[in-house]
Amino acid sequence: MTSPSSPPHTVAFVLGGGGTKGSFEVGALQYVVGVERMLPDVITATSAGAIAASVLAQARTREEFDQRVGEIERDVLALTRTEHVFGEQAWLQALRGTALGDAIQFALTEGTRPPVPPLEATAPDPAVAPRSERARRKARRARRRQVVLMFAGAAPRLPRARRGLRHSGSSALNLDLAGALRHGGPSDIGPIDPGLIGRPGLALRLAVTALQAGVLRYVTESGTIVEDDAHTPVAGAGAGPIDLVDGVLASASVPLVFPPRSLADDEYVDGGVLQVIPVAAAVKLGASRIVAIAAMPLRLDRDDRNFADGPAVHIGIRAVGMIGLSDRQRENLATPLPAGTTLHTIDPVVDVVGLFEVQPGLLRINKEYGWLRAADVFAPGDPTLLEENAARTHQLVTARVRAWHLEEDLWGMSRTEVADAGTLAQLRDLKETVYSLVDQRKQLGFPVPDDCASWWDEYEVHAGPRPVRLPACPSIRR
Repeated sequence: MTSPSSPPHTVAFVLGGGGTKGSFEVGALQYVVGVERMLPDVITATSAGAIAASVLAQARTREEFDQRVGEIERDVLALTRTEHVFGEQAWLQALRGTALGDAIQFALTEGTRPPVPPLEATAPDPAVAPRSERARRKARRARRRQVVLMFAGAAPRLPRARRGLRHSGSSALNLDLAGALRHGGPSDIGPIDPGLIGRPGLALRLAVTALQAGVLRYVTESGTIVEDDAHTPVAGAGAGPIDLVDGVLASASVPLVFPPRSLADDEYVDGGVLQVIPVAAAVKLGASRIVAIAAMPLRLDRDDRNFADGPAVHIGIRAVGMIGLSDRQRENLATPLPAGTTLHTIDPVVDVVGLFEVQPGLLRINKEYGWLRAADVFAPGDPTLLEENAARTHQLVTARVRAWHLEEDLWGMSRTEVADAGTLAQLRDLKETVYSLVDQRKQLGFPVPDDCASWWDEYEVHAGPRPVRLPACPSIRR
């Protein structure tokens, strides 16, 4: 319920957490603001969504919102420049250049990337026999040997790593965004102006989790810390005010990955521990039309990797990072709504990128997926037709993701290698699938981005130039 002093807010944008999966939110915002021409009176956000929200909350006019959405896109793409954004803690720096250090870095970045999605949902092949117990034991022994060798190779660095752990053992990385968010910098992330955010006309709530108090709280547009009713300042010195940039960073400080941040009289971490998609805060601020954008799928596809014989990090990412967060998203979206309040949920079904993705090409696909999903959600028409169109959107994105992975293998060719004809034929089929699905979408009157022809006429975005002996993109639609 709105407090007596609250203005009569109407439209709320709710931006969920999910690391660089937030690239999906960028595309959704581009559609909602740029095409639907919706502007928020309230923005509530968590984690990666808090970074985007702090940029968007500087706007008040339509022109300013258009400008800030473009800025958010640049900021998200800049997150792939890990050397400027994710600084290593001292203990991890000590392991740099060792197989153990490389394995930890990989686990934190590319290791969080989801498996390549199948073109269609398929049941496990009954012709493929499960691994025998003997094979499983052999795999476990091989994994143990690999771990022993990694630690042996890192042995000269371990004393320094242990000393670093005593001082920075609460996390693996630093979230080195404070300077950029205050002044700009080499990361290409633009600065935010707390003075613009604090102007009348827009309410901001960034979800944070207080470790010592053990509760959810929010940082407001004025830098005040309020309780989970989104209105009441924390008692005493706990209310701040605090530097708004520190509030943004606290909301994005994923536990164990990034260190907690001191705000007022408590230590704070990612608000996604309790509220991945803070719909409740928008309701409590009196929003009557809520647009909630999820960065992660609400329900997970089956993952047939052998977790029993796989690395522990894969188990942790799947169980805590994905299954737990997916369940929390559904719980947050089930927040009871007052009579007359509407909730539009824009969510991905295909999982495209990792939590800390380093490939701009995958981020681009995920961003454009967000645009398409937002268009699906706001499209009028027959429910059956809308459902069929949404299914085509997921198929289209799946084909693009599979094409990206095929192309990435081709990008690894040496100067003397020639692209395999079979791979090029598969790629051509995927590009044809993308073209066909976009054409069906247009024929049915559903919108598509203006530059979508590049999805089948060109290779996706990859690091480095195209290999010398790799021919032009094998599209039949030139």
